Amino acid sequence: MTEKFIQFLENFSSETLEELESIYHEDISYIDPINKGQGIKHLRLIMQDLLKVFKNVKFELLEISENKQLAFVCWNMTYKFRGKNYLINGVSKLDFDDSGKIIKHEDYWDASFPLYGTFPFLGLLMKGIKRLVSVKKPK
Repeated sequence: MTEKFIQFLENFSSETLEELESIYHEDISYIDPINKGQGIKHLRLIMQDLLKVFKNVKFELLEISENKQLAFVCWNMTYKFRGKNYLINGVSKLDFDDSGKIIKHEDYWDASFPLYGTFPFLGLLMKGIKRLVSVKKPK
């Protein structure tokens, strides 16, 4: 069931967004650390925005685990933002309906990582907070 999704990610571009209807259910529920969308039109807007804000977006698929109704896809996403190259690793959890289309898509990745380098003040603030709340190593 994941073949179409894999091809979609491996060739991710504004042209492949035309294939959304063949991969996703029209009432798709999409969630990632930044966005929450309901319906194929909303998903298309989220993906169009990703391609508009970030340049040279590429996905490398690392591992896939699936059964009839559910799949987990581990990936790396590379992109360029404000002249710098970035890499995010993540996991997509995909729930399929009876026809094989994705009805729920949840992405898991560390949303704080890209912010550290992009917005230095925010990065320093977040690192400071992390130091305050993290469990200290035993002595």
